[in-house]
Amino acid sequence: MAKATIGGRIYEVEVRGDTVVVDGHEFPVKVREEAEYATVTAGGVAYRVQLPPEGERQSGMAVKVDYRPFTLEWEGRLGGGPAPREAKPAAAAGAAPRPGVKGGVPAQIAGRILKVHVKAGDAVKQGDVLIILEAMKMENEIKAPADGAVKEVLVAEGARVAEGETLVVIG
Repeated sequence: MAKATIGGRIYEVEVRGDTVVVDGHEFPVKVREEAEYATVTAGGVAYRVQLPPEGERQSGMAVKVDYRPFTLEWEGRLGGGPAPREAKPAAAAGAAPRPGVKGGVPAQIAGRILKVHVKAGDAVKQGDVLIILEAMKMENEIKAPADGAVKEVLVAEGARVAEGETLVVIG
């Protein structure tokens, strides 16, 4: 359970897989990632949501919902994400290499590999989707942290991975 403040109002929020509980009310949620935003359908209503890049998401971040700006602050954990004090710095861009594996792109959460979009030798640009990782019934895009070439793909579709496990090596 977390406390989220949006537009000066405080909400009690808990994420349970594909359901979000807000102030005791459950809403089924579906998220569809687009190029620069996500379409979030909550309780049958679709919202256009823009968030900062994954590595820049922390309490106090600016978000846009249906083109309207808000500041999102929280205490505790929102879903499987980090608590504010654990947020990664902006330079991490959502995928920091695992220690000891230069160019390694780790899983940000434990889950199952649904789709591998790259193979060794492929050229990638920062932000390209490398892998789709299913966690808590949600599809998470694992994106390239920088331009480069895929040196190695260390996982296969259907594999279960731990948080922090290196999935792809880019050089």
